[in-house]
Amino acid sequence: MNQDSVVDLKYFKEADPELDPEVFILQRIRELVHTKELLPGARLPSERALAETLSTSRGNVRKALQKLEFYGLVEISPQSGTRISSMRQETIEELMSSIPVSRDQKMADLMEARFILDVQCARLAAKRRTEADLKLIDERQQIFLESFYTKNKSSAYLEEDYLFHLAIANATRNHILVSLFSQLTPRIVTMEQPHLKQRDQDFSRIPQEHQEIINAIKTGDPDKADEAMTSHRNWALKRIFKE
Repeated sequence: MNQDSVVDLKYFKEADPELDPEVFILQRIRELVHTKELLPGARLPSERALAETLSTSRGNVRKALQKLEFYGLVEISPQSGTRISSMRQETIEELMSSIPVSRDQKMADLMEARFILDVQCARLAAKRRTEADLKLIDERQQIFLESFYTKNKSSAYLEEDYLFHLAIANATRNHILVSLFSQLTPRIVTMEQPHLKQRDQDFSRIPQEHQEIINAIKTGDPDKADEAMTSHRNWALKRIFKE
């Protein structure tokens, strides 16, 4: 297929009704790149055409294409539509094989990635935080504590914990880190919910650990922030995986 051709919609007509449309699109594009049906610079069908072919919404199609754009694998232009990246074929294939397509990521992998992000976010937040950032972090901690000390804990506790850590990520002033954090964490929250009650007795140390992280960020000490967050996340890993 040359660069001016649009990939034939026939490749998208065999969708599995049991498969999420976003996942199917990502898998099919990966296959077409691997078989060289899609070469660098080749154009994909329009969002509307893909949506109609898959009997899904344009929103689902857009999410798949935006995910590919995030990884630099497609270039989206209002004038020329969506094209496969102009990078070398081998590079595109390697990148395609590494992006997460399935929603069934392992909890251990998610937590390990979250660990790395949290620690680096704490370090950067200690260096870059503004008074507005500190105010938001304090507010998120207060809301978290109200949820934490509620007699019957619910998933709201996990969500408030996520928002607390997101406030720290925002203080890094790095939008890519915030985006990565936002992609990882909601999935972790969902996977933790079934085990909330059985781990209830393990939670008592969290408020103090949060406060130690806040104190280090407030004093502008990246090493202390790193140490406090590393301790917090190490304990979280042990709590979840019972190592």
